[in-house]
Amino acid sequence: MVSTMTLIAYGTAINHALANARTSLEDLKVLRDHATAVVAAQGDLKGGLAKLNKEIAAREAKLKKKKK
Repeated sequence: MVSTMTLIAYGTAINHALANARTSLEDLKVLRDHATAVVAAQGDLKGGLAKLNKEIAAREAKLKKKKK
């Protein structure tokens, strides 16, 4: 029954659904569709995180130079 299924699209929820033989095909499809929509909404999250880490490192380096 889809209405009682909690839609949390992350590995734990997906793995739990896959491990449970009682999870219906319909529920698996709903979970897949939800996870697909969440991933699409994120855009390039991996690339964005890499840019964010690069900017943080640059600003930290700049602060270290100021303190000297």
